[in-house]
Amino acid sequence: MANLKSLAKDTAIYGLSSIVARFINYLLVPIQTARFAASGGEYGIITNVYAYVSLLIIILTY
Repeated sequence: MANLKSLAKDTAIYGLSSIVARFINYLLVPIQTARFAASGGEYGIITNVYAYVSLLIIILTY
């Protein structure tokens, strides 16, 4: 029974941390978008960097 409680506790901790991280991401997107738009349209540059990083991760993983 103690193992089951420990498993439930660990699952809740990891699950909540994942949910909180995604929630923070959703909160920060409008703030970052407004900030980059106000600084002369750098948002498109940042988007390209994220796309290139994603491709590099895929290439370097395999």
